[in-house]
Amino acid sequence: MNNIYLPDLKNIEIKNYSLYQKDIYHTFIHGVNLIIGGNGVGKTTFINLIRYGLIGLYKKDLDVRTYRGEKRLGRLQYSMDYFRNRMLDEYEKNKEAEVTLTFKINTATFKVTRGLYDIVLKRVEVLEDNGCFTVLKGELLRQDRYERLTEDEKVNYLQNIYEQEVSTRANINDFNDLIFFVNQVLFFDEDRKTIVWEPIVQERLSSKYFNDPSLDEQFQEAKRQAKYHDSISRHKSEDMRAIGKIIKRIEGGPDDTEIAALNEINLLKEKLQKAATKLNELQIERKKLENKISVFTNERVDLNRQVKEIENIIKDEEAKIYHEVWGTLNPHYNVFKKNITHLHSCPMCNQSLDENITSPHHSNDNECFLCHQDIRVEQEEPGHLKQHKEKLNYLLLLVQSSEKEIFNLEGVLKNFDGEYNKYKNEVFKLQSKLRDLDFKLYSNEDKSKESLAYTAMMAELEQLEKEKQDNSDLSEIYNQKANNIIKQIENNLSNITKELSALFADFAGDFLGLDCKLTFDNLIKQDVKMYIPIINRKPRLDPLELSESQRFFSDQSFRMSLLSYFYTGASFFVCETPDSSLDLSYEANAAEIFLKYLYKPNALIVTSNLNNSEFIDSIIDKSKDISFLNLLDFGRMSQIQRNSTILLETSRRIEEKINAKEKFRKNI
Repeated sequence: MNNIYLPDLKNIEIKNYSLYQKDIYHTFIHGVNLIIGGNGVGKTTFINLIRYGLIGLYKKDLDVRTYRGEKRLGRLQYSMDYFRNRMLDEYEKNKEAEVTLTFKINTATFKVTRGLYDIVLKRVEVLEDNGCFTVLKGELLRQDRYERLTEDEKVNYLQNIYEQEVSTRANINDFNDLIFFVNQVLFFDEDRKTIVWEPIVQERLSSKYFNDPSLDEQFQEAKRQAKYHDSISRHKSEDMRAIGKIIKRIEGGPDDTEIAALNEINLLKEKLQKAATKLNELQIERKKLENKISVFTNERVDLNRQVKEIENIIKDEEAKIYHEVWGTLNPHYNVFKKNITHLHSCPMCNQSLDENITSPHHSNDNECFLCHQDIRVEQEEPGHLKQHKEKLNYLLLLVQSSEKEIFNLEGVLKNFDGEYNKYKNEVFKLQSKLRDLDFKLYSNEDKSKESLAYTAMMAELEQLEKEKQDNSDLSEIYNQKANNIIKQIENNLSNITKELSALFADFAGDFLGLDCKLTFDNLIKQDVKMYIPIINRKPRLDPLELSESQRFFSDQSFRMSLLSYFYTGASFFVCETPDSSLDLSYEANAAEIFLKYLYKPNALIVTSNLNNSEFIDSIIDKSKDISFLNLLDFGRMSQIQRNSTILLETSRRIEEKINAKEKFRKNI
């Protein structure tokens, strides 16, 4: 097994991201990094910004699929609007939003800057331990467009150059290994996916990280080839069924004219399939646009409702003020004044007035326009009325923003509709032509089975049968090759099991208070050997055989065992809201297993919702080094949170406790 080097986080800087009220700069320490805050203030987004800074916006690494008989490899991505959808529409610097993550791998420190409005890698700096500094050079391209390129086309782009550099420093086969390890091992996030009971993940760990990488390359290629040839075999079966239907319909003897018609039918079907596929793709895009328009339309309706409510409130408030301030003033005072000064007409008889009468005699609105005596006027507008008007202005800006988005999206939809209608017409014409050819070809009752068309189709059917069998045989050969390689890998793992089991026993035993170990067997899946937790002398083959907290912390114990086993330098582990599934009796134990992971200089990143659990207090009390980031200071709290005395007092108490501990440590 080769040494691998995992990322060691140094700091993160989040700029111009309007999810937060101000920019964030946070330094990670080797110890506990506590991220605190309430619901909805951006804790999960902060964690995902770390992930994005490292690997990009990827859910899953490379996988193979077949499209029209063509083998393609691709990564599964999150939505390109993932961060953009969390921005405030009215913020003018949204397009400048970016995250910069600094981390070290082996002897190189990377400073990586990525955009948050457009998902693109913008800049990469590399600093060597010997002081050598480099800025990686390459073309910039949005991640989703980059993923559409072939491997040869990716060569000159910054994302490719960065991924190659990181892979070399980490001593891994390629960047997809890091995507896998980050998503599957280093982050235990709020979706609570466990890997200790997952055969696919364990198979990848065993072949990729516990063994000679060349063996894994052979294994992965064998699996891809097996999947590819199996897919081709299935496509041949579909082609055979289609031709079989045509042969059954030919009851007489097709002549040369029929052969030409059959060839034209096949050609038309191919064109029809391409047009139908494009039509379907456009329909999907149209649906997405229509959904977005619907969202903004509903938002506009709701905002207009709020605007109307606020306007009514302002109207009522101003009516009260005028009633109090103007006293005995004629209720039609403003109407009379307008008639005289603006319309130049008498408010009594509506006849035109002389200019001497209509010209203003004074500019002071506090005087009566007729007798020029003082009118008592409120000089300062009440604060609550100002707040209503400010909210009204804000809502009007949001309405304007929604209308702008709707206008833009409707423009895009109009363009889509033009292309959609073009392909819709093409599909209709092709279908009509196919129906005509079908009728001409198959309405003739006088057909001969000895015709060249029939013979040609039978020959094609025979050829397809041969190709189907050949690909099925190749799939079986490659599957067997993959099985042989995995057996070799599993044999090599027998020496590792003892050491990994001891680490797991140490972590999981502290939490559960029971005898814990790992066995390497195929009890869960017959064709895959994997590490299986044995708790209290019983193999747990299903996660539901344990309570929620037991299975989560058993899984985290397995992850930390892996990280301890692979340790060649400092790294990190992220766990979101670990106390959410714990009862009081297990909170101190949970803190213990996390602190055990910090026996070596690692970074533990833990988020908390500021509830009343004792877990946070336990981890603060027992940790040697601890830092915190309070997202209540940066996130946009709800009115409920701003009014929550308990939430704010808990936040302040935790800050004071950590600061006091840090001050005490420095004075020792």
